[in-house]
Amino acid sequence: MANLDLKDKKILYELDLNSRHTFKEIANKIRLSKDATFYRIKRLENEGIIERYQTLINVGKLGYISFRIFYKLQNTTSKIEEEIVKFLKDQRIVVWMATIEGYWDINTWILCKEVSELEDFWGKFTSRYLNYLADKQLSIFTDITYYSRAYMLEGKQNEVEFKFVTTPRKAECDDTDVKILQRLNLNARMPILDIAKQIGLSAKQVSHRIKNMERKKIIIGYRTMFNLEKLGYLHYHLNMKVKDLTKEKEREFISFFFSHPNILYSHRCICGPDLEIDIEVESVEKLRDIINEIKDRFSPNIQGYDILHYLKQHKYIYMPER
Repeated sequence: MANLDLKDKKILYELDLNSRHTFKEIANKIRLSKDATFYRIKRLENEGIIERYQTLINVGKLGYISFRIFYKLQNTTSKIEEEIVKFLKDQRIVVWMATIEGYWDINTWILCKEVSELEDFWGKFTSRYLNYLADKQLSIFTDITYYSRAYMLEGKQNEVEFKFVTTPRKAECDDTDVKILQRLNLNARMPILDIAKQIGLSAKQVSHRIKNMERKKIIIGYRTMFNLEKLGYLHYHLNMKVKDLTKEKEREFISFFFSHPNILYSHRCICGPDLEIDIEVESVEKLRDIINEIKDRFSPNIQGYDILHYLKQHKYIYMPER
């Protein structure tokens, strides 16, 4: 586990709120010199604590439908499982995937503009690996909300949320905008001048287009992907079965999720669990404490839950590559 001081943690927190902030902007927020801030960020990158700078794109506004597939495997060897992971990772429409410990073995997030793309993908997968598939669950995401990591600074509650997956409601976005998004998706800190050179525009034109996409809520924000193992944290996913989930009660759940410093995401989907959250904690004991908090607060409504431990994220591009 990395040995981080308070300044390092403040840097990570600020980068997670907005990874496009300049070194000077971050330095001002944490009351450190620009040079010292630059040195610390580069060290965190070189040590593999910072893995990637990610742009949060509302893919629904690009016309994408968000599918989630859980896979439970059977009769596999480690070699076959590696082959399956590689196959899924290589598929263009699979934008995120992770291996899991729990009832399910693999989770994938798939983005398609046409259901036929999903049909083609599933045909390829089952033609190769159907005999290794014990169970599956296909859902359609209607909402994914990301919360700021208040736990990094021992905060009592999150302060910011980013709703970056919604149902498809296409916004005006041309091919040039998409080219900009593709580059920001791979590196949210890519300088505007570099983007401009790659796509043949002026820096002023690129800056204007980025601001316009932010205004339209196509770009929701900019975050940072961390190596949780090096930070000493574990990543869990909680699927909850809930009864009497009225709109008012759902708002109470969502308010609790937002307020809790260790809850990172909340998900809503069609044909899946009633409520889903992702939790980052330093120990299984802390996870148990959070689950007990939820049960104590919502005991009349909680009928049951499943815990999934995310072992490794194998892909996270959040937008299909062309």
